[in-house]
Amino acid sequence: MRPTGVIFAALDCDADVIEDWNRWYDLEHTPPNLLLDGVVQSRRYVAPPELHDARIAAEGSPFAGGRSTFLTIYTLLGDPVAAFQGMTGLRDVLVAAGRMEFPADKKAVRDGDVFATVTATGDGAIRLPADEVAFVGHTGIVVTQRRGGAEAARARAGRLVALDGVHGVWSLASGTRDGLELDIVFVEGDEAAVAARLRAAEPHDAATEVVVDAPYRLIDPLRYPWAAQIRASDLPAKVGG
Repeated sequence: MRPTGVIFAALDCDADVIEDWNRWYDLEHTPPNLLLDGVVQSRRYVAPPELHDARIAAEGSPFAGGRSTFLTIYTLLGDPVAAFQGMTGLRDVLVAAGRMEFPADKKAVRDGDVFATVTATGDGAIRLPADEVAFVGHTGIVVTQRRGGAEAARARAGRLVALDGVHGVWSLASGTRDGLELDIVFVEGDEAAVAARLRAAEPHDAATEVVVDAPYRLIDPLRYPWAAQIRASDLPAKVGG
């Protein structure tokens, strides 16, 4: 079975419940979603203040103004839309079972969508075939949501694997928003430095409208060493702020 797409969610929580919310996500929210047909993997990511500083986001997007500190990416097999519908239906089951009781006013989903695979490119130095890119080891990702100039943008994404710190690139197309595409660049090392290196070596084509170009760090489940740093920063302390 080859990976066919992702469910992609950008999220926030109030600063005073970072550890509690992340524990709830790791222990109560992720496991039932992984039991759904077509969902094979879940990975979560965080953008501490220094990664927010390294972010490019269009004004008014869900990623601007210090929002979308967290990402969840579920890797899918089979029909991506069917998996997305299954996850939507699961929410009602979890609510009925009392498993969605984390205070709604302390968390927010900023962006959520299902994306289907367009192409993937693996690092030739590790002989990584396209079908394995979704599963390659990494310490972080650089994500780009973009519109327009698809051919040039996909070609750019494929060239990124030649750069230091990049192990693979996965490009996908939205199943709900026509013309929106997503690049996930799997990286190792300083995520902000890698993001800057990608932009310098391979600037986005002028025909590409960049919604967001942002580095994120892979979350080690049940370990949140960046929580105090986020709380002490000038990032929004309240999801409604």
